[in-house]
Amino acid sequence: MRSFFLSNFLILSAFVAKAEPIPGNVPRLEMGEQAIALKRGDATIFHYNIKPTEEAAEVEPFFSRTGYIHPLMAPSGAIVTGDYAPDHRHQHGLFFAWTKSKFRGEATEFWNQKRELGDVRFVRFHGSGRREGKFWFEVEHHFTSGKDSDEAILSEIWKIEVPQESSQFHSFDITSTQRCATDDPLSIEKYHYGGMAIRGTGQWMPPSESAPPVGKMVTSEGKSREDGNHSRPRWVVMHGPVDGEECGVAVLAHPDNFRAPQWVRLHPVMPYFVFAPMVEEPFEIRPEEAYISRFRYLVFDGKPDLEVIESQWNDFAGVEVTPKAE
Repeated sequence: MRSFFLSNFLILSAFVAKAEPIPGNVPRLEMGEQAIALKRGDATIFHYNIKPTEEAAEVEPFFSRTGYIHPLMAPSGAIVTGDYAPDHRHQHGLFFAWTKSKFRGEATEFWNQKRELGDVRFVRFHGSGRREGKFWFEVEHHFTSGKDSDEAILSEIWKIEVPQESSQFHSFDITSTQRCATDDPLSIEKYHYGGMAIRGTGQWMPPSESAPPVGKMVTSEGKSREDGNHSRPRWVVMHGPVDGEECGVAVLAHPDNFRAPQWVRLHPVMPYFVFAPMVEEPFEIRPEEAYISRFRYLVFDGKPDLEVIESQWNDFAGVEVTPKAE
């Protein structure tokens, strides 16, 4: 397999050399050999992994992955995501992966890596900047038919935008733009999960087989993991204690996303959920049209404030709310 990492690290290093110091408590990037760190002042918001992490060396090679976010941190520094979990090695922090699919008549699979039918990898850093009160950067991934394949099936661009102004929580938006890399479509088959996903910290797992999960989930419709699986919410919150202190993450889906509001897979035990547009019907990503999806992430300390999350969704979706009469 051809390695993209050396050439891209040289590009990143050149970018850093040209960058000017950024004063104050505003978002900025720190480019490392293994990951891009998004920071605000001295606080880390997340790492975006451009090379396999140290944990990848401890598992089978087919579980190795790049092009995802982990660790994702609350303002206190608590880590709310998990990676290479013992129960599901293929779940990686904040990641996008299609599950049951076909390309040129052959089965492909980008989620369950043990099947070795597909791979998702970081290939390129596109740049960063500041505009209209936001800091942004772009990265590119390729979806291929396997780790030994350099032919891309899909090219995916993540544009990540962060408000310049700080708040009581970490906030950022991801716009994923997926395009066919050939003249052939990718067929996404009907399945009960797959899409934009998040794996939570292992501290939210049940302490024993007979115990309930420590982490909790709640949707915009007030449903939990017990009754919210395959419902179609606007947003989902996952939260619980990390090192004894409550924190969590909310994922808000934009109303312009394909088949919005999308179905969600809320796992009954594990701390993970995914927005899954193929739950009831298949679809294709075709060469003539990009597949674009947008999500907002709020990472917070303490209990989730559902009114604030709903207000953030209204802002993200461009919904005007009429003030209540006194």
